[in-house]
Amino acid sequence: MKLYHLLPLFLCLILVGCSDQKKPSSNAEQEQTPPDIHTSQNSLDWEGTYTGTLPCASCEGIETALQIHYDLSYELTMIYLGEDEPNTVETKGTFSWNEAGNTITLDNEEVPNQYFVGENYLSKLDMDGNRVTGDLAEHYILSKKQPETE
Repeated sequence: MKLYHLLPLFLCLILVGCSDQKKPSSNAEQEQTPPDIHTSQNSLDWEGTYTGTLPCASCEGIETALQIHYDLSYELTMIYLGEDEPNTVETKGTFSWNEAGNTITLDNEEVPNQYFVGENYLSKLDMDGNRVTGDLAEHYILSKKQPETE
């Protein structure tokens, strides 16, 4: 019997048997790996003034400026555009972060007023706390106003 035909098979078995295979990690190893604890609240430079024009059902738009501070206070100015008389609403108060650390809620507002906090932007959320999707989604973004350099 000619064994040289079986030689490639033996070589493959030896190589596979000697390869450096990693063992699946145990539960103990997985538990030692800390979870990713980065959130908008602790990782982003979120303090500042955010501006934009939000959609409005009964006017041309709502020119919005929201200033949020590290002491969890805010100042909100909304100007309703296209009305016969200027209609400006200004409120101040405090805000709180959600448990995930990515959304703020303006505490002193009559209706839920929530914003998802991203890198240099706030995204106005709907009444249920969800991000607006579809064709109008980009109109619900307030951009962070960069400080002027001298």
